[in-house]
Amino acid sequence: MEKSIFFITGATGFIGSSLCAQLVKRGYYVRALVRQKSVPYLENLGIELIVGDLNNSDTYIHALTEIDYVIHLGGDPTFGNGQHYYRANFETTCQLLKEVKKTSFKLKRFVYISSFGAVDRKPKDPCIKDVDESFPANPTTDYGRSKLMAESSVKESGLPWSIIRPTLVVGETMRVNSHVAVFIRKVLYRSLLSWFDLPGRFSIIHVDDLAKAIITVAFDPKASDKIYFSAGEKVSLGQIFRWVDQKQRRFKVSLLLPVFKLFNTILPFQIKSILFDGLTANDSSLRQLGWEPKMTAKECITQVIEVEKRRKYFKNEIKGYTIVTGAASGLGATLAKMLFSMGRRLILVDKDAEGLTRILPDNKAVQRLNLDLSVHEDVKTLLSISEWDSDGVDEVFSCAGFGARGLVSKLGNQLQVNIFNVNVNSRISLVQHALTYMIQKNFGRIVMISSSSAFQALPFMAAYAASNSALLSFGEALWGETKGSGVEILTVCPGGMQTNFQKNAGVKELPNERLDSPEYVAIKILKALGKDKGVLLVGTRALSMDLLSRLLPRYIQIRLWKRLMNVLR
Repeated sequence: MEKSIFFITGATGFIGSSLCAQLVKRGYYVRALVRQKSVPYLENLGIELIVGDLNNSDTYIHALTEIDYVIHLGGDPTFGNGQHYYRANFETTCQLLKEVKKTSFKLKRFVYISSFGAVDRKPKDPCIKDVDESFPANPTTDYGRSKLMAESSVKESGLPWSIIRPTLVVGETMRVNSHVAVFIRKVLYRSLLSWFDLPGRFSIIHVDDLAKAIITVAFDPKASDKIYFSAGEKVSLGQIFRWVDQKQRRFKVSLLLPVFKLFNTILPFQIKSILFDGLTANDSSLRQLGWEPKMTAKECITQVIEVEKRRKYFKNEIKGYTIVTGAASGLGATLAKMLFSMGRRLILVDKDAEGLTRILPDNKAVQRLNLDLSVHEDVKTLLSISEWDSDGVDEVFSCAGFGARGLVSKLGNQLQVNIFNVNVNSRISLVQHALTYMIQKNFGRIVMISSSSAFQALPFMAAYAASNSALLSFGEALWGETKGSGVEILTVCPGGMQTNFQKNAGVKELPNERLDSPEYVAIKILKALGKDKGVLLVGTRALSMDLLSRLLPRYIQIRLWKRLMNVLR
């Protein structure tokens, strides 16, 4: 029997990735419209990637031939106002419909995923009755208006269509700035809102249940040319707060509800939604098709609570693996031991095979990879291990690095190139690969060890200092890029440490020199995680070198460090 072919937009998103996985599991062929050339977690499912852009139909029209079903999830999912919503949600939908009509002659259903925001409630709605398909649409934001306009274009397309309006969709890979995740963090960080037992209820549905609803609507003949709400179960905000922290005392706002009801037609909707049932919907029409959500509201919310607690509390158990590079000695080895004591599943990487065996010996749960990160093929080996695609990698501690003392003209080209290969290039490759997975699940940690030498040019260690400057700049920029993604980036600049670095780099060790122990630095790193610091300076030397780099003109710094390096190092 020939497989049905699906064309999915928004396949890399929260809902799209769940839908793709379920379609593949059921044996269907999926073409996914994506923006990047490689999306490993989709490719590993056997999904055909169509690299293109909804704004440019020429990039995807070829993939619409022989399509049986189109599931349109793409667009701007954020809630708010602005002209960009018209382009992202309405115009792109119109363009897609136009190309489908021209190309997909065997199309059985076009399913559009709309939003509760396409309906909303009128300003004077008392928020007592659940919204359903009979409710008059009254979108109050540009986002909602753009979704309603897109719904109209779908209904007028002449294609066989179905529309689903989800309520609050939750799951452990949901966006960090999404509704429920934000509410949970308000409890974890003891914000003022969390001190109130708020009675306002929300309709909660798990992302996997929504994906099943989409598939149900796509296949059921009775669902053709109809709109459905997908709502799940209702739960109050106060109940969510209690699931996060049962011990915290809260004021029962329900005691004042009789007073608030006198004003509920004039209260702003944001206030009404946390006091009354402003964001609830009735999905009985969808249930009549035989669909039922499997996840209870408590199960849904608990998943998100666990993720947010892992995000805040570093010591909490994680699901995936932890990679430590440079793990055979020094800071890498120390971090590996501490992380293992916290129950982490470790993948240790180092070019020193013998040194690797001495770290956590006789622990079969610890994986060891004897790789030289100055060699491109060894980096590729690290990026191709199966653990990326099984339970995934949740943490990367990139500690591997080295330096060499000497004149640029005398050290040799390959040695200095290798300093950059290990200290910068291998890290960029590792980080970029890790981010592909971490951003998709909105969770992960990446720690990169730079050095206090990052703050200035160092004559006689030019390549080493320059590589650390590049790494620091890269880490800071990455921290800015990933804000709000759920991935924590920390670049660490220690001062001198009691390791083999000085000996291996040809740097003189000074009598009575105070060097920080790797244990001290490791503890500082682990304590900093969960605090969104971006950059961590460890030790008096690092703080001093950072301060000098800000106060002294660069030409004076270079002269000063040339003298100090020549005399002391």
